[in-house]
Amino acid sequence: MVERIVEKAIKKIEAVTPNLDEIIVNQAVLGLGYTAVKLSSGHAGLCYTFETEVAQAMSHCQKTNFAGTIAGTPACKVAEKAKSWDVNESILGLATLNALSQIAIEKNPDNYTFFNGDALDHIKLTKEDTVALVGCIKPFIKPIQEKVKKLYVLERTVSRREEGILPDTACDQILPTADVVLITGTAIANGTIDHLLNSSTKAKEIAIIGPSAGILPEVLFEHGATIIGGVKIIDTDKMMQIVSEGGGTPALKAAMQFVTIKPKQTH
Repeated sequence: MVERIVEKAIKKIEAVTPNLDEIIVNQAVLGLGYTAVKLSSGHAGLCYTFETEVAQAMSHCQKTNFAGTIAGTPACKVAEKAKSWDVNESILGLATLNALSQIAIEKNPDNYTFFNGDALDHIKLTKEDTVALVGCIKPFIKPIQEKVKKLYVLERTVSRREEGILPDTACDQILPTADVVLITGTAIANGTIDHLLNSSTKAKEIAIIGPSAGILPEVLFEHGATIIGGVKIIDTDKMMQIVSEGGGTPALKAAMQFVTIKPKQTH
């Protein structure tokens, strides 16, 4: 069986993080917009909460099967949930894995090149380009359309298909034709990231974007990604408050900065 990206990330973090077993989840919040985890190290991670998919996965009475068990648990154990095909578990697991990834990134900053701003500021788009945006990130749509020949937007959420957006089942047809592919970090949580990257065979640039894209960058680079457009949390307590109060990306801007990461350039 082929090893998945999240599995590789967990192994790499285990290999590069001293005293990993001593890092505990201090707090976990499953908010309406995002799920957030704060570690005993002070680091934190986010993952978008799939409202529709989470609702379908939950029963009327029992909302999650892990409530009351996460705080105080070793973070490496909670991060293992990122491998689950149960969306409730994978969201929490990825938020924890993203938090642990920040520790690894800080320990090895020379592995990367960092830029301020989101990934779109660091991707050259031309009128000759066909672009695929996997995930309906509305602020990106108009700026991209103004610069390229064709933009395809693919989205899993049924209600958004009424806006003329293609369902994500069209990815197998669209991605192999795209010159630039932008993939929301939520694809890591829902288990589609490996297939999406493998399908982007023509792309000169592949960006993984959004607050959920906090996983250890090199595992994505190894699978063809060229740019990671994630976030740096600058006020962990404020971030946890915003998530607990149902905030989404606009509210979270008060507690985070957009950061773009590329592989370290060698000469």
